[in-house]
Amino acid sequence: MSVDASAVDLDTIERAWNTFCEKEAVLNEVQEDVIDAVTDACREQINAGNYDAAAPLSRVFETFRETHLTDQSAFTTEVLESDDLIVDTLELGEETIAKAIFQQLIEHLVEDGHLLYVYNRQQVRSHVAEMTRYFALMRQRLTDETDYRFTPNLVKMVKMASSNREQPIMGRDREQARSFREPIRKINDTIGDNDVEPAWELKDTVGTAWRDLVNETMNTMSRFFDEDLPSEFDSLAAYQARAFRDLYLDAVTDQSEAETKANVVTASTGGGKTEAFLFPTLAYCLTATKAGISGNKAVLTYPRRDLCDNQFERVFSYVTELNRIEGQLDMSVDEAPLTISIQHGGREDVTLPCPHCNGKLEVVDDYSDPYFECIVDESHRIEYATVDRSESADIVITTQNSLHRRLMDKYGRDAFWENSYPAKFLVLDEVHIYTDQAGMNVANVVRRFKQAMRQQAHQQTPSLVASSATINNATEFTSRIFDTESATLFTPTAEEKDTLGREHFVFVKATDPRNIEVPIGDSVYKPREEWDDVSPTTATNLSCMIQVAFGFFHTMRKERAGDRPGLDTNKDRVLGFVDSIDSVSRLGGYVQEAEENGLFKYRFPDAILGERDNNPDCPRDLFRGATDDEYDEEAVCESQVPNPNLNRCSVYQDGECWWTMRDRELDLEDMTVAIHRSGNTQLAGSDQPVGDDWDQLITTSALEVGFDHASIIGTFQYRAPRNVPGFIQRKGRGGRDAEDEPITVVVLGSTPTDSYYFHHSDYLSDPSDKHLEIPLDEDNRFIRREHMTAAIIDYFNVSDGIDAERLFRGRGQPGPDVDYLQRSLSDHRIDIVDWLSNTFSVDESEATRPIEKLETYLEGLEKGVAPGHDDSEYWQFFSQMVRDRDEGAFEYIDDLIENLEDER
Repeated sequence: MSVDASAVDLDTIERAWNTFCEKEAVLNEVQEDVIDAVTDACREQINAGNYDAAAPLSRVFETFRETHLTDQSAFTTEVLESDDLIVDTLELGEETIAKAIFQQLIEHLVEDGHLLYVYNRQQVRSHVAEMTRYFALMRQRLTDETDYRFTPNLVKMVKMASSNREQPIMGRDREQARSFREPIRKINDTIGDNDVEPAWELKDTVGTAWRDLVNETMNTMSRFFDEDLPSEFDSLAAYQARAFRDLYLDAVTDQSEAETKANVVTASTGGGKTEAFLFPTLAYCLTATKAGISGNKAVLTYPRRDLCDNQFERVFSYVTELNRIEGQLDMSVDEAPLTISIQHGGREDVTLPCPHCNGKLEVVDDYSDPYFECIVDESHRIEYATVDRSESADIVITTQNSLHRRLMDKYGRDAFWENSYPAKFLVLDEVHIYTDQAGMNVANVVRRFKQAMRQQAHQQTPSLVASSATINNATEFTSRIFDTESATLFTPTAEEKDTLGREHFVFVKATDPRNIEVPIGDSVYKPREEWDDVSPTTATNLSCMIQVAFGFFHTMRKERAGDRPGLDTNKDRVLGFVDSIDSVSRLGGYVQEAEENGLFKYRFPDAILGERDNNPDCPRDLFRGATDDEYDEEAVCESQVPNPNLNRCSVYQDGECWWTMRDRELDLEDMTVAIHRSGNTQLAGSDQPVGDDWDQLITTSALEVGFDHASIIGTFQYRAPRNVPGFIQRKGRGGRDAEDEPITVVVLGSTPTDSYYFHHSDYLSDPSDKHLEIPLDEDNRFIRREHMTAAIIDYFNVSDGIDAERLFRGRGQPGPDVDYLQRSLSDHRIDIVDWLSNTFSVDESEATRPIEKLETYLEGLEKGVAPGHDDSEYWQFFSQMVRDRDEGAFEYIDDLIENLEDER
């Protein structure tokens, strides 16, 4: 028999609620569904133009009833029919008990900040919908002396979206995950087949003993998996297991008869892509070391220096544990089982955690010693990790630009080409970055590196791997950038992924830029035509972004460490992206200035906080009944936002009271704004470094990938993103934990591209496959010509019998030995033509053209630098000026230029 929920006694309500809370999995599922139902109802109204959106609790309960009040639902079987509640359920009815639990759940979600009551206790609004309302009504506030009613609106309209967050299933208790031993067992079974032949380099070094080395490697990897990974890493995702098995087997077995192929790893941000290719890479390096193969074995390339540094630390931690297992943690770079180096221009600033203590490892004295030493205890010295560009470490981590240079210089010659065997693995991580010209350049660098590998040992089959979280045409793109016949995809299937929760998007369309006059003083009481005291201002797209930036931080839902089980860090930071270095500095400076001027305080809910003199417009006395503060009475608007029909507050209705700002530590304190550019993080508006002491960090694409900060719960994008895959990476920086519910705000301006993305916002919040395709023009003839010239230098650097050092540095003078370079071009012309033809798949006539261009250039170096004034050959003149390098040299050059200009 069904009874109204109000008839349920308090003891029964408490018992029902406690029983529900004990079923943690059911509680989380129902709670997420209720929040989603409210958010979806609000989203529909907001996107229809009703920014005072609310969801009637009756409608939310109907959704709850349809989903969870069924015979087979977990809520019914585990809660209503549990031993503790079955009697109450039979006596009062399922729906009555369910309503009592539902009402308690709503109270809990309101108290926890997920929801808020709107105008009465019969309808609710989600926190993200309330924040969206603030953005929709955003005005340009500059001082507390200006009547907000005359300040310009900055937002034309807003939209809201939500989408599910998916991650590969992991965890030893999950059926879809894989134990560490499963791929190891399959590897051992495969190499046990007598018909399986070893890779050429293993056959060349150890012959039939290669199987023993694979077994030894798998024993080490088994210990590594069992003993040395973080406790939460207790299994492999199914796609990681496939990648470990197949990539390692392809590397250690004969692939000479197979078609040329590459491999691509794709999974959601934070889904373990790095481990999918890194574990088999580390395993191969161990096997090759055991086989006596010295030198570089893997080159891992990244698009950004910051990402290189991040991944260097990550790989170092794994290398350290493997060396520890092998009992050789303190060995030198020549003796350690595994070695690692980093190569880019800013590597002197790289630091690592000391494996012996809690100290930090740094490079000693500006490259004087290219290894690492602990700043806490200098006896803690690590030599298997290095910043020496010439060191032929097992694993080299670098950028594509640095790899381009290493192909041509003496450091690359020492690091890659002085050993008998070339690198086996070439990895391109975050390949979604390689669009437009960047992709063309990387494709050509790859072709050049592959040709150098073939020159070193044409019998060896390389293992080519690409990785990205956001790429749809993965196999086609990968085969094109690597120039292979096909590509193998490693990615989770639909059955191998979990839906972890939701993420939210708010799209803000700024008003068009305009000049505004704001009345001040007594002019606010006069008709516009009689204003005699005004403050001129300009409302721009950037003005909108500034106000939204600090509004986002102060009004988003935050969490403290300990607020929920397993939460050990605050969730209270924002990462913002713009697409120019200049905009980073300007936006950061303006937002920091707004914080210092306390503009966010003008929207304080003073009546609720029991304060004065923050929000100049808050009708505090009215809403506190004009009571004395000593009685500590609640404001009328404290438990729910003011009802426009009963206790109307025009300040709240106009968006000038940010009602959700309650937490004095997380919401009401000034935020610290930092900017990140050129590898440095500094206080916005100054050069002062801030380290990790920031609340909102504004950056360019530099932190688009590889920047994983546990406290980031919000991200924003100013103006239209350059491409959808890049945007997906950016919003993926927020909410890295499974239980997080991150928010991304996109502020779009007045350009046609911005308008297009606002009206097609689903391309960003729910992109289709076509929007995640990466375009690549790998055969662009203009880019290829540049790389064909560079490839000539590659040939000299890689080939035996040519003194590359003499070519580039000359004999006793700065610059190359031009005569020797000309002779080498002539003597090796046929081989260079073949080299270029094989590298770029071009015919002889096209391969000859860059050689002729280089010859013409070299002839020009022999001409007089300023005929009639200084007949020195250009290169001799250049060498002399570099040697002198003083004021007189510059004055002489200026005089020559002046004389030449006078003759024109």
